[in-house]
Amino acid sequence: MRAAVLVGGEGVCADRLFVAARPRQRRACGWTWGQAGRPAGMTAAQGGAERYFTRWYKPDVKGRPCEDFCVLQHSNRICVITLAEAHPLLQNGKTIKSINYQISANCSRLQNKVSGKSKRGAQFLTELAPLCRISSSDGEEYTIYSCIRGRLIEVNENILSNPAILQEKPSTEGYIAVVLPKFEESKSITQGLLTQKEYEEVLLKRLSSSS
Repeated sequence: MRAAVLVGGEGVCADRLFVAARPRQRRACGWTWGQAGRPAGMTAAQGGAERYFTRWYKPDVKGRPCEDFCVLQHSNRICVITLAEAHPLLQNGKTIKSINYQISANCSRLQNKVSGKSKRGAQFLTELAPLCRISSSDGEEYTIYSCIRGRLIEVNENILSNPAILQEKPSTEGYIAVVLPKFEESKSITQGLLTQKEYEEVLLKRLSSSS
């Protein structure tokens, strides 16, 4: 199911307004770097996405190295949660074994039911609320977190049947979830997140420490 939510009276699909990462070259913490000394793929979204979305980053979530997430913030509050470019799941050699939106015995993100303009029934998320858990073929398990407070509008069920798109197109068809912050918090939810430039600096420091 595509992420199609009303923004300014129009349906906006989460899988159409982003740009795929550029080819990868040099590596640091599994991440790769472009010829200009800038992280490959770390370009602002072009065209329509550039007008509507701003990229924010949360690195090393819960102290786990390189487990970074990206929040794509729409100009009308809606946020799309994705894996950041340096996340271990996006590196060569990683194969996704399973994706599970069942967070606990009593909580499944797949059971999230939303209705009306006020988004009644939506599950409320805190910054460290888990969205799903992803297992890789090497035995590792990664918990994907919301990174922001807000109501869960939808999760991306397409990655359940086709996990490869999460790795091939993490910022488009392979997004994790769509979250809508409270109106009064819409300008403050990015506190504690990094801008794209600040995130690039984090990646550069990782490269320096690994060389």
